[in-house]
Amino acid sequence: MALGERALGHAQATPPKGNLKERRKKMGSKVAKVLVMVAVLLVAAAAAVAAQSASSSASSSPNAVGSSSTTSKQCYSVPCHGSPNRETIYERIGDGKRDIIKGYGNNDRLHANTYSNDRDQVYGMGGGTDYLYVDDGDTLDGAIGGPGYDYCYVDATVEASNPCDRVITR
Repeated sequence: MALGERALGHAQATPPKGNLKERRKKMGSKVAKVLVMVAVLLVAAAAAVAAQSASSSASSSPNAVGSSSTTSKQCYSVPCHGSPNRETIYERIGDGKRDIIKGYGNNDRLHANTYSNDRDQVYGMGGGTDYLYVDDGDTLDGAIGGPGYDYCYVDATVEASNPCDRVITR
């Protein structure tokens, strides 16, 4: 009956004592290896987080050398409005999408030069020095400067308005 129970899976044979000790020893060494690997990964992750937070705190410090208070923004709607702060604003993703980007801060960089076959309009409405980029390979766009000194990067001079103080054709 013991043989039949074993065949049906009702009873299990106990392994010899020596074999059990070897299995426990192998299992212990596997667990130890996994724990060492986890510890190494945790140390690496902690170092990466520390490096990231150190670099972001250094760049956000107002007195840091080479720091900039410029923020970047990706447009997702029309019109796309900036803020009174210094910004770099990018047009919506995809060819053939008309964009209207308005920068209200000083020293903005407004980019509508990545995608083509569209009629983009970029407005540098704040003071200071703005950089307006509409040189995307078509001549359908408009760079409209505002108060302050504005650099307008265009495909043809017809894309630059009078308030552009310097027109760069690419």
